[in-house]
Amino acid sequence: MRTQHPNLWHPIRFAIMLIVLAWTIYGVCYEPPTDIFGVIWVAMLVTALVLSPLFLKSTSVAILVIASIGDLFTPYAHLGNSLPAQLYAYGMLAYSTNAIIVATLLTYYVVNILLIDPPGPNTNPVAMVSMYAMVLLLGRTLSWSEKTTQKSFEAAQNKNRLQELESRARIADAIHDAVTGDLSAAAFVAQRHIGGNSSGPGVAADPANATTTADAEDWRQINEYILSALTNVHRVIDELNMDPTTLPGDADGEALSNLLRATLDDGDRRLRKLGFNITSIRHCAGGKPSASQAIAELANNLLREIYANIARHAAPGSKVDLSVMLRPNAIEITQINPMKEDMAGADERDDELPGGHGLASFKKQLESYQGTLTTSTQDGSWTLFAYIPVTVIDDSPGLLEQVQV
Repeated sequence: MRTQHPNLWHPIRFAIMLIVLAWTIYGVCYEPPTDIFGVIWVAMLVTALVLSPLFLKSTSVAILVIASIGDLFTPYAHLGNSLPAQLYAYGMLAYSTNAIIVATLLTYYVVNILLIDPPGPNTNPVAMVSMYAMVLLLGRTLSWSEKTTQKSFEAAQNKNRLQELESRARIADAIHDAVTGDLSAAAFVAQRHIGGNSSGPGVAADPANATTTADAEDWRQINEYILSALTNVHRVIDELNMDPTTLPGDADGEALSNLLRATLDDGDRRLRKLGFNITSIRHCAGGKPSASQAIAELANNLLREIYANIARHAAPGSKVDLSVMLRPNAIEITQINPMKEDMAGADERDDELPGGHGLASFKKQLESYQGTLTTSTQDGSWTLFAYIPVTVIDDSPGLLEQVQV
């Protein structure tokens, strides 16, 4: 109920409505109607008051109309029991509209009380105008105060969010500088030992220093552990660099395109540090897709998994080709690279390749969106193709905006 009708739970408006309702009922009890039309008129007025927290503008107008035309149906309406409700309606219209409407309402009341329906000889018109003007002013003051409070709250939230992002960016920088450089260097050393040369790049292999088969296997395992740790560290950095807020919309597909471009740039940088010759392209064919948040996250996470698999399973220092094609209604990802020698004879099925369970999970997710993910090995070369249909963007929160360090 609170979510569906938030106005009902506004404490000040709700309290004012209860006061006006009690005031009106007291007046009716003090001098009850004497005819059926008077009873109907009072029931209409009370009903409009009770519903006003839900439909503020429409019921406020209805109260003014009921009070104005009451004299046409019953003399009871002329006794003044509608005065509290009219004041309430004027104040709520002033609160929920703008200064132009407030000026129009005040002008209408002044013209009405001075020219159209002047009060009796015992009523001071200046006092009546002043009372209505005060109610209108109070309504506008309540609105201004609420808007000012809301802006101050939003400004404080934005400041806290900015401070949090800056703190997370500093942590990500510290982790990157303290860990990833050393892990990359260790991976280089392990890969030289796997190849049977521990002398370093550009230096002829010394038979006396040649790595034995058993040592090479140990170094291969060490290399796997290092690459796995490097991948996990970068995933932590990615999470720290991820802005949890959402974009208001992505009608032109720019947010999705920027998100995938940032992931490609970051993945290329990591692979180049590991010695891979990576070539990645992002091409738009016919327009950028405006994807929903779920599709954008799926495509971005698949790209991260592909980069992690390249680091673990591609032949060290090999040429890697990665393409992301953006179409108006789909995203296509293609990956081609040589495999390590000990994996070149692996079966084409995902689950027989190290890390293939991750691809198998992505394959199931893509199929749930009517997409596809296929892999194959031929002559020691690994090929992956993913087709991700793009659903129409809806009213849910937009794409996650990634803040790059």
